Amino acid sequence: MEKVYFCTKNEFKTNKAYNKSLKSSYPDLKIKRKGCLGKCKTCKQCPFTLIDGKIMKSETGKDLYSKINKRILKESV
Repeated sequence: MEKVYFCTKNEFKTNKAYNKSLKSSYPDLKIKRKGCLGKCKTCKQCPFTLIDGKIMKSETGKDLYSKINKRILKESV
C-alpha cells in the first residue's frame, strides 16, 4: 500500500478516520487530505477513501477507519 487519500469535500466525517490515528500509527504511508478526488458520486453518498487509486467506502466514518486499519495490517504481514 502506498497512498491513502481523503477528500476534504466529503461530508461524512472522514476527518475522524484521517485524524484519529492513521497518520500517527502509520508514518511510512502517504496519508493525505486532498481538495477533490474526482469521485463526486461516491463522495455524496458515504464516507470513502482512495487507497492506491481504488475506492474504499463504508457506512460510517468509524467503519471506514476499521476497514483501512484491517487492510493496512493485512498488507503488512
